[in-house]
Amino acid sequence: MSDQVKVFTGLNQEEIAANTLLLDILDLNGEQLTYYFEEELIENPFIEFEYPIEQRVAALPKEAGQEDQHQIDPQSPRSPQTLETFLYEQILLYRQTPIRDVMIQLINFLDKRGYIPYSYQEIASKLQVEPMVALDALTLIKQLEPSGIGAYDLRECLMLQTEQDPHAPNVAYYILESFFDELSDEDYVEIESKSQLTREEIKLCVNYYHTLRSSPASLFDRPDRINLIPDVSVKLDGIEVEVRFNRQYYPRLRFNQTYYEEMEAKKDLQLRQYIRPHKEQYETLINCLRLREELITRVTKVIVKAQAEFFVGQRTSPAPLLLKDIAEQMRLSESIVRAIVVNKNLAFNEVVFAFTDFINVSARIGRNGLSALNIQGFIRDIMTKQGPNISDREIVELLEKQKISISTQLVARYRKNILQKEG
Repeated sequence: MSDQVKVFTGLNQEEIAANTLLLDILDLNGEQLTYYFEEELIENPFIEFEYPIEQRVAALPKEAGQEDQHQIDPQSPRSPQTLETFLYEQILLYRQTPIRDVMIQLINFLDKRGYIPYSYQEIASKLQVEPMVALDALTLIKQLEPSGIGAYDLRECLMLQTEQDPHAPNVAYYILESFFDELSDEDYVEIESKSQLTREEIKLCVNYYHTLRSSPASLFDRPDRINLIPDVSVKLDGIEVEVRFNRQYYPRLRFNQTYYEEMEAKKDLQLRQYIRPHKEQYETLINCLRLREELITRVTKVIVKAQAEFFVGQRTSPAPLLLKDIAEQMRLSESIVRAIVVNKNLAFNEVVFAFTDFINVSARIGRNGLSALNIQGFIRDIMTKQGPNISDREIVELLEKQKISISTQLVARYRKNILQKEG
């Protein structure tokens, strides 16, 4: 495929952050968009809906894992990415130390939002380790993707995302740190008086905060459905990889221009004042849908370029790729790229993959000379040699003899994935 992937040029970072409607719909999938339209446009008499998904969903391809699109190497089983495996595979890249071992254990302390609501002293007590080891492990885990992971609370979650984002406004971190209560109360006058910042500076930061996410763990949320809706399709044309946005799976909106013109022809000033905002609402929404489509398509092209060897069959598993890698190429913040990626799927060779299946470091070699794929292969070999009745704890102990640290929970997850893959 072409070496050049054009960056998104429809809007810049600040314009996207200021477009509240675009942000509202950016992280929604096709089904969620339908519910959004029904709720937001119910009072607009000029907009008509069409639901092609009802006729097309039965013909959708299967989710990755139900059917292989490549002959995957049995020593490196592939499965849908999860938050736990994604974090573990990032931690695995660190040198093996007591701090790294604690980082692995901290995965089990995450709540459903992706927070770790414990102080380092509490963690040290729970794990029976030195407080400084717990502090270092907690500090390092907060540097992983998705940004905001491991935060103590919402305030720290937003601060972590801001701190790690080169696109954040200069004073965004300062306002979160010093005026979080005022932000929560939307008391911008108080912030202005206490901070000596201008109203424009504060507004810029507030718009930016709208792009951040309160639940970093939701990046890997997956609908419990047999058929996932593919937002885009990827096809091979020789050695070129083509990307197509699947509008046919999205609800369609039409403006009833005839009815609108009939109302406008009545030359009633009050009636015109009523109908014109409805047309403006439609035009704004259509423009945001176009921008959303372009953003999703652009991100897909970045992913496809990074994973070209996988799509053409030269790799048996996706290459290492992080959200920050995509963000750098898109020249957008990681939080906006995250909104584009979450809940989105692509179809390739009659199989549907979540975008997040390509956000991984499974194949990257850590400082111990191993990758997560190697470790999954070791687990498979142990299961083959020891039989299906071997416990997760026994597998952990066998891996520890090879100086591989892993929790029983992660062994159970990898083991389940391996068994599902082998049918």
